[in-house]
Amino acid sequence: MADIVTGTPAIVGFTNGMREDGLGLGLAAILLGQRLAADHADTINNINSTARDVQESVEINAKAGELATEKTGAANLLAVAGVQLEMAKIAGIAALAAATNTAAIQASIAECCCDVKALIIDKANTTDALIRELNTASLAQALQDAKNELLAIKYSAAAAAAA
Repeated sequence: MADIVTGTPAIVGFTNGMREDGLGLGLAAILLGQRLAADHADTINNINSTARDVQESVEINAKAGELATEKTGAANLLAVAGVQLEMAKIAGIAALAAATNTAAIQASIAECCCDVKALIIDKANTTDALIRELNTASLAQALQDAKNELLAIKYSAAAAAAA
């Protein structure tokens, strides 16, 4: 039974051997999906937390913004916060795209493993048929040799009896 190796998402589930039933790869794909979903949830939570923090900062500065310089500072902070929020959204979208692509690759690998398994079974069946054919031919030759030897013995006995 193959052990599941943990590590970076690109190599999770790959081992030096392959399980016959492909469950190791399927389990690795499930674990990878769960890990990516958790990472995506953490990214979304970080985005929401950053947005709340930015919003709180903007509100604090807006309340204290009686002076024109404070209002200008709050506007600048809001612009920066908007950029940070957009960057956080882009990071979340990228993480989701990576998770989707990784899941698609894992599905392709699993499908490929099924094709390889079918090919191995087909080759094993062909090899078994060839072995049976060779054994049958060998037995037929041995039978023929035995018949020839028996005829030679009968011929020798008949020749000896006639002499």
